Amino acid sequence: MPKHLIGAETVLARRSLLIVSPWLYHPLCGNGGGVLCFNLIQRLASTYDIHFISFDQTSNDPVGGRRALEAFCSSVTAVPVPAATGKITSWLKQIFTGQPREAQGLNSEQMSAQIKALSDRLRPVAVVLQFPQTAQYMHAAGPVPVVMDVQDACMVSRYREWRKTPPSLKRWGKFITWLAWARYERYWYSRATALLAISENDQGVLNSFVPDVPCFFSPVATEVAPARTGKTGTYVAFIGNFAHAPNRDALDWLLKDIWPKVIAHNPQAELRIAGPEIPDYARSESHSGVNVVGFVDSLEDFYDNAALALVPYRFGGGVKIKALEAMAFGCALVATTVGAEGLKIEPDKHLLVANDPAGFAAAINSLLASQQKRSSLAAAAQLHIAENFSWAAKTAGLINVLQSVRIAAG
Repeated sequence: MPKHLIGAETVLARRSLLIVSPWLYHPLCGNGGGVLCFNLIQRLASTYDIHFISFDQTSNDPVGGRRALEAFCSSVTAVPVPAATGKITSWLKQIFTGQPREAQGLNSEQMSAQIKALSDRLRPVAVVLQFPQTAQYMHAAGPVPVVMDVQDACMVSRYREWRKTPPSLKRWGKFITWLAWARYERYWYSRATALLAISENDQGVLNSFVPDVPCFFSPVATEVAPARTGKTGTYVAFIGNFAHAPNRDALDWLLKDIWPKVIAHNPQAELRIAGPEIPDYARSESHSGVNVVGFVDSLEDFYDNAALALVPYRFGGGVKIKALEAMAFGCALVATTVGAEGLKIEPDKHLLVANDPAGFAAAINSLLASQQKRSSLAAAAQLHIAENFSWAAKTAGLINVLQSVRIAAG
């Protein structure tokens, strides 16, 4: 039943908001973007009745994820993941139809039917589709306004992935994948009422590719942990969901090209790798000071006990949530330009930035050698995040967008 807001003289029926996601979000889902979206819709629940639809999958604890969502959502619907098609079939379909393989894997008539049924019954303020894979359900909302919360513009991240791949048959495959995503996103996003971008770079690209649909900047946000004095962490931290291509590439680059240079200068250094889907080959590097810890329940503990954190991304779009989180938890950071994108940072003030293996290793070693430098960077970064990436600003901005699309729809 709809909830009500009780004022001094009037009772206003709360409006519904329909959220569509590729997976169940929750604080321990193992995906930075998923945690960001969970926290956002939790805050939106103070204004709207949230009806959440996703596929019945998540990187960690789907039962706990559903329970966490049910604590503040009016309804939670989990649709079965479609049966997988063969790799060759999906590649051929990507080439000849222009539909990306990842989007094919979440093409579901049952999902369309669920979105349509809830849209028809609730007449929500809007349907919010989160992440590019859900864009294909734009038509299911019917006359209800659709806000496409892009999160990670694949036309950006896959372009970068193609460009950084050495000439080979694999590089040709990356080009085909980028082209498919560019066509897919341009086609579906042009049918949205409004777009949301979490980085100014993605916003500029979306404005260029889909000029007729308004695109709003909806930056990332986080809570800043209380400052801790005397922080004396010992290891170098790298965390990610390694089912995600930019994270796998970053790990490959770190282990093959960067970490050996760190160990050559500092044989006692320890790298701890955390997160789901860590490839087996990472465990074979234990002789080089690499410790694979897998999934961690507390990001705060992981970062608080670290000397510094790494974001060695070479491609990817949007904003790297792991960079935001490390800075918010008061952990000194070394990142590439791509890894620091969208955070409006000043290199050498908020974090160290390096884009080649030698420079990245040198930055790591310089911070390992100086607790004072680590503390200075961490303090400046925490203050920067607190001033520029608050939840209050992000939530208010999105509510304004939702109100504007509702008014435009009449």
